[in-house]
Amino acid sequence: MIHGFIGSPISITPWAQSLNDAGLTVCVPRLPGHGTTPSDMNKTRWEDWYLEVESEFIKLSAQCDRIFVAGFSMGGALALRLAQIRGSEIDGMILLNASIYDERKIFYLLPLISKVLPMLPGGDTDVSKPGAPLHTYKKIPLKALNSLRKLWKLVERDLYLVDLPLMVAYSVNDHVVHPVCSETIIDNVFSVDIREVIFEESFHNVALDYEADILAEESLIFIEEVLSGELSRGESADEIDERELIDAEFDAIIASIDLKELDEE
Repeated sequence: MIHGFIGSPISITPWAQSLNDAGLTVCVPRLPGHGTTPSDMNKTRWEDWYLEVESEFIKLSAQCDRIFVAGFSMGGALALRLAQIRGSEIDGMILLNASIYDERKIFYLLPLISKVLPMLPGGDTDVSKPGAPLHTYKKIPLKALNSLRKLWKLVERDLYLVDLPLMVAYSVNDHVVHPVCSETIIDNVFSVDIREVIFEESFHNVALDYEADILAEESLIFIEEVLSGELSRGESADEIDERELIDAEFDAIIASIDLKELDEE
């Protein structure tokens, strides 16, 4: 289970604990540069975060026969990247308010701004429910944010490589990641079975908000349906291309046969 940008495992601990209480082995790594200081994070890049995710995935694979990956916010982008590279080893994926792009003007200026300004204020907790624990930096490290922008480009470009069962969950009142990110994922992956879960009372971080129990319940239902075979993997892009080529060749053979000659024979 992968936390978000400038966040920490605290942001998804209740969600992870619910799955663990249900009997699942759960791993929630702290990504490099997170959970310490914003300055530490500015020294890291998306490749560092991904390598940590992949390393923990490999360790978990050595212990468990069936593996699911869940990602929150930026963690969703990292989860998708893992699926694009090691998708055949993953049984299913849960994405919660996954980020894959942002059209706000600052992101177009980030390559320049990040060279002259290390940080901007921000990072307030986007949780509707009062009393959420502190789980994110109060400043946004801009070099790290610019690196995230590069990750988004790769992930969005390669969405067609994702063909495993998905649960795509998002909040309609998310003030950090626009729901259009989830819609874009749904529209562009090659997955056959996609469970769409919509939250109306929670903001960005559902795991700490009013619908945390619903998130846990829907996650367990999704996992159980994949394990039972009710939800299955789709065809990969290569398999579809191969099947279409075979169909085209067959059609060409049929078209070349003179049916009148066959009737005469």
